[in-house]
Amino acid sequence: MHSSNVICILINLDRSPERLLQMQQRLSRLNLPFQRCVAIDGGLVNFSEKEINADEYERCHGKYVTTTEVACYISHYRALEMFVASDKEFALILEDDMEFSNDFPLVLNDLTTNHDNWDMIKFNGTSNWAVPVTKKKLIKDYRLIFNFLHQAKAGAYLLNRYAAISYLDKMLPMTVPIDHEFLKFWKYGIKIFTVLPFPAWESGAESTINYAMVGKNRKKWYKRWSCYSYRLQIAMQRIYHGYKL
Repeated sequence: MHSSNVICILINLDRSPERLLQMQQRLSRLNLPFQRCVAIDGGLVNFSEKEINADEYERCHGKYVTTTEVACYISHYRALEMFVASDKEFALILEDDMEFSNDFPLVLNDLTTNHDNWDMIKFNGTSNWAVPVTKKKLIKDYRLIFNFLHQAKAGAYLLNRYAAISYLDKMLPMTVPIDHEFLKFWKYGIKIFTVLPFPAWESGAESTINYAMVGKNRKKWYKRWSCYSYRLQIAMQRIYHGYKL
């Protein structure tokens, strides 16, 4: 791997040392040195209006704001800042509950060697059926694809400096979770693709976001019409702009 051009950044909470140890072991096995980005603990921080637009979040996401989701979002923002402050050409940004295929370094090397047609690459997701269209064949059976439907998760992704700077310039204040915001490639003027089959996935460890609380904060269905409208608009923009990639 062209490691001299890549900074690997691991987002990790101070109260999760066991996750840090597990990730050290997994990344060492893949010969991937990393730098730690101290994640923000949502239970210890009060967020400003510059960081979260609560009204827009409720309108667009159909839920009341949960501090842990805001903390996750701002932690990714911090990781992007770390990348831009470095002298590296690419950043591999990871959450601390990821596992990897043995082919992961080979896929990473393929992408960083042949990098003219992408700005951001997702390595994990929730479904193989988000209407994937193959854009390029990678090593072995891996493919670089575009999803015409929403592909959630932001636990492992690769991006270049152009994408990172564009995100930092436009992603605040938060109005939707990070894995929704990152996919608005038309807003950020970048090319986003996903690798299939996924070379990274969540380990199954309990999330530090506390999704039970997130679920309790979901509005009743009849109070979510603005969310449905917003998601329809986003889906239409994804399809329209996706044909141009």
